[in-house]
Amino acid sequence: MDIVGSRTLSGIFSEFAAYHPDKTFLIFEDLDGHCRQWSFAQFEARVNQTARWLLRMGVKRGEAFAFHAPNSPAFVMLAIAASRVGAIMVPTDYRATTNELTYIVDHSESKLIITEPEQLEIAEAVASATSAVQNVILSSKEVAAATESNGYLVFEREIERCDVSPLDVATSPDDVVHMLYTSGTTSQPKGVLLTNRALIYGAEVFVRASGLRNDDRHLITLPVFHAAAQCHAFWPSLVCGASIVLSPRFSPTRFFGLAIRHQCTMAALFSSPLRLLLAQPNNESWRRHRLRNVTFAIALTESQFAEWQQRFGAPLQHLWGMTETVGLPIMSPLYGPRHLAAMGRPVLGYAVKIVDAAGNELPPGEIGQVIVSAEPGHTVMKGYFKNEKATSETLRDGWLYTGDNAFCDENGFYYFIDRGKDMIKRGGENIAPGEVEAVIKQLDGVADVAVIAAPDPLYDEVPKAFVILQQGIMLTAERILEHCRNQLTRFKVPVSVTFCEEFPKTSVGKIQKHLLRAQALKQSG
Repeated sequence: MDIVGSRTLSGIFSEFAAYHPDKTFLIFEDLDGHCRQWSFAQFEARVNQTARWLLRMGVKRGEAFAFHAPNSPAFVMLAIAASRVGAIMVPTDYRATTNELTYIVDHSESKLIITEPEQLEIAEAVASATSAVQNVILSSKEVAAATESNGYLVFEREIERCDVSPLDVATSPDDVVHMLYTSGTTSQPKGVLLTNRALIYGAEVFVRASGLRNDDRHLITLPVFHAAAQCHAFWPSLVCGASIVLSPRFSPTRFFGLAIRHQCTMAALFSSPLRLLLAQPNNESWRRHRLRNVTFAIALTESQFAEWQQRFGAPLQHLWGMTETVGLPIMSPLYGPRHLAAMGRPVLGYAVKIVDAAGNELPPGEIGQVIVSAEPGHTVMKGYFKNEKATSETLRDGWLYTGDNAFCDENGFYYFIDRGKDMIKRGGENIAPGEVEAVIKQLDGVADVAVIAAPDPLYDEVPKAFVILQQGIMLTAERILEHCRNQLTRFKVPVSVTFCEEFPKTSVGKIQKHLLRAQALKQSG
C-alpha cells in the first residue's frame, strides 16, 4: 500500500472538517469585491447537500455531469461531492462555442449541464442536440439574482433543501471522479479519465515538492476547468488541509490585492499572467504580499525573471506536467538554486526519461521525447474515455509518452524544446492545429490549410493560418477569421491568414510546418 491507501478525495476533506472544523476552508471574492467564506465544517455540510442533490437528480456512481461556468464556490462543492458519490465531473471551458461544447457533453455522456445565466443559451442548444442530457441547471453567484430563473432549477437553492448529514454511499479510490478534455493533435478533444487515487497521488507529490503546508492560503485565479488550477493548486490544497482563496478569473490589476487582502502564501500561475503582471505600472504596495511560493509553467526570459524578483519579490517555482500525468513530474528544486529557465528536475514519486523515436534513452544534452513512469489510474491518468487507440499509443510498457520534446543537462535539469505533433500553447491553453484547420476547411473555396504556432511576446505562441484557395476563388482573410470567430473559442482563432500558392511538403506529401513557422518568424521580424 502506498501514500494513497484506501482514501478518496471526499474522505480526506471530511477528515480535515472533523479535525479543524472552524478553520477557514474557502474564501471567494467576486469581481466586484464581494466576499463569501466557509469554514471546513460549513463546507462539509454543503458537500453533503450537493452529493444528495446529485443523487436526487439521477447522477449515480460512474455517471457524468458537466460544469460549464467560471470559477465559483459551486465548482468546489460539486468537485468534492462527485468524489463523495463516485460520479464524474466534467468541467468545460465556459468560453466554448456551441459546437465545441456539444462534442464534449455528448462524448462524455453527461446527464446534467450546470451553468450560469450568461452561458444558458449555449447550454440549452447543447442539451437539445444531445441525447444524454436530462436537465440544465442554473448556478448563480448571488442566489437572489436567480429569482427570475424562468422555471430553471437553481443549484444554490436546490442544495439548501437537502439534508446536511453524511451519506452512506459505496465509493472507491479507483473511481473515476473527474474527466478533463484536452486538445489532441486531431480535431477532436480527448477525455482524460482521472481517479481519486491518481489525483491524490499527484497532489501528495506536489505538496512535498512545493512545500505546501496545512497553514497555507492558496490563491487560485487560473480557470478551474484547466488541469493547472486543479493539479498545482486545488487538489494539493485539499489533500493537505490548506485554505483556498478563489477568484472568478485572473486579473493583473487585482492579483496582488487579492493576495494581500487574504494573506495568501501560495499561488499558481502561467508565464502569460506573469508577463501581464510585469506589464502593470510599478506599485510599491504590491510588495506587501506574503507569498512564499508561486508555481508557474512555461519559462520567461532571464531579464523577466530578474525584473519579477526585483519588483515583486515573490519566489517562483517552475514546473512541467500535462493533464495526462495528473501530477507535476518535473519541478524546480524546493531548496537551492532553481535555474528557472529549466522546467526543473524529476520529483520524488515519478521517473522521467528522454528517449529517441525508437524508445531508447538519450544521454544528457540530446533532444528527444519526454516519457514519464506510469501506473494507469494510480500515478497518471487511467486513460482516454472511449479512445482505446489513443490510450495505447500514450501508455506503453509502464511509461506515458508525452509528445513533448526536451533535453536533460548534466545536473539533471530538464529544458523544454517544443511540443510534438505541432501543438500550440497560447498563454497556457492548448490549441490543436487540426481543429482550427478543420473549421477553415468548411469554407467553400479553401483547397488546403495549415495552422502553425508563431512566437508571441505575451502569449508564448499564437496560431497563424496559411491558406491555399481553389483556382478562381476570391476569399478574404477577414472572411476566414470571421468564420473562425463564429466556430471557435476566441483564443483558438488565428491572429492572421497568409495566402499561398503551395505548401512546402516532404516526399510523401506531408506539409513541412517548420518551414511555414520559419516564414512566419521572418514576417514578424
